[in-house]
Amino acid sequence: MDIQNHYYGHSAVFARYIGAKRLRHVAGLIQHGWTVSSPVTAQFGDFADWGPSRRRLSWTSTSRAWSPADPGNFFEDGTNMLTAVGAPYLYLLQAAKDSGSLPPRGEKALVLPLHGTALLKVDGDHDAYAQMVREQDGPARVCLHIDDLHDDVILSAWKAAGHEVVSAGDRRDPKFIGRILTMMSEARRVVSNRLSTSIMYAAVSGAEVAIYGPDFKLGHNAAADPGLIMRDIWPEFYDETTPQSVLIKLAEAELGLGDMRRPEELKHLLGWDKSTAGPFLEYWASGPLTKVQTVLGLKKVPEGAHATEAGLSPWHWMRHPLKHLPSPLPQLPALAPVEPLHA
Repeated sequence: MDIQNHYYGHSAVFARYIGAKRLRHVAGLIQHGWTVSSPVTAQFGDFADWGPSRRRLSWTSTSRAWSPADPGNFFEDGTNMLTAVGAPYLYLLQAAKDSGSLPPRGEKALVLPLHGTALLKVDGDHDAYAQMVREQDGPARVCLHIDDLHDDVILSAWKAAGHEVVSAGDRRDPKFIGRILTMMSEARRVVSNRLSTSIMYAAVSGAEVAIYGPDFKLGHNAAADPGLIMRDIWPEFYDETTPQSVLIKLAEAELGLGDMRRPEELKHLLGWDKSTAGPFLEYWASGPLTKVQTVLGLKKVPEGAHATEAGLSPWHWMRHPLKHLPSPLPQLPALAPVEPLHA
């Protein structure tokens, strides 16, 4: 239905889990990152008026920040938009545990600084953060977002401080999530300067987690920056005295451990137990058209959707159209850890 289903290798993990031999188009939307608001507004807003025949597959039904019972998560006919299935990372982690393919834990810390995208820029002092990490955790492995990896100023800040710089790759690379699994499994400690998807992954993977560093600013609309409320909702992650066992339980809830599905059930929810001709046409035609209408302001989205992008002109989005438009579905990688890319 939309390219976001295939970000970070999420659809590929689901396909391998159900035993599929190739990737198919999804009859709905898959949540592609941990959020501090409902996925309906955070990720699915462009398609909020597409009816209940297209499922919105959220990771969890037990987030502290939002609930499937919130009024904004229902269609006009009273149908709940969200169906929780568990985060794809949990399926990959369990498969690696079952096969004994998880790499051994090492001595280095892993650092994932808050990152931006081609559309949302981050304002922050990477030099100061790199030096702070060096002082507190020694020479670390630093995973930079692909856009930051191509920024010479950011890359040199971390390398100059003596850190190893790696990347999980482009978000359309189906091996992305396998690289994240490897890094989370090998790190003795995972650090970021903001609570994030990566911190949740690290906690459920058994790594020690910590949040410290300069407060980077995300996006054009500072008032809508989700970092403003994270400390209030999840104070345990910001308290160095919180037992890691507590953080693991919190992360399991946020990622939807209790919402994971059996293969046949997940296959049905993805729409992969029948023809995907409709989702194919939506992926290549009506979906991109809907997103363009949203960018141009010709289509209404739920209140709060794209809040961090408020004030940006349509031209800003059109400067990077290929970042948002569909591309052919990739081949399926193995359901296993993958070595990260080195800078």
